[in-house]
Amino acid sequence: MYEVYSFGQHNYARPERAEVVLGAAEYDGVPSSVLEARLDHALALYREGLAKVIITTGGAEKGDTYNEAEVGARYLRNKGVPYADVVAVPTGNDTYQSMVVVADVLRSMHLTSAIFVSNRFHEYRVRGIASSLGITDYSSPVTASPIHGEALLKYYLREALAVSAGKLVGYKLLSVLRHGS
Repeated sequence: MYEVYSFGQHNYARPERAEVVLGAAEYDGVPSSVLEARLDHALALYREGLAKVIITTGGAEKGDTYNEAEVGARYLRNKGVPYADVVAVPTGNDTYQSMVVVADVLRSMHLTSAIFVSNRFHEYRVRGIASSLGITDYSSPVTASPIHGEALLKYYLREALAVSAGKLVGYKLLSVLRHGS
């Protein structure tokens, strides 16, 4: 768990052509507070000139009208990001599934690296998945997360278990076991 915690305490962002915002819940077309914090962090990096394109990720849960990626893209556009500078990748019901498609999108842009934006507790697993897909991750963890105090312990523990299992059997197999095919 220390590895997961320690990694998330550092911002590795550097100028890259693209940044990727990992999805989080949306509620009837409105970003959850977690997703909003990720989007606001990505927007700040974009405005600082660290990335020229923002890729939003995340599919829809069964029964949802909206998906996380499109909700995120609309949020950023409403904040003034030009339409052409936002790419929505509305595929995947977990980090691995989304990252597989993101890796393809990045390669189609002739890129092998990007800034990845997520919560501190999530960044170490994101880096592991990106690396397994041949993508260099310059993590930039959200600093203003709505998840605080004791609630964080659950997330760090879950991530530590997911990272350990991913290293043992591979992130793809974990995704398949969770969702099938």
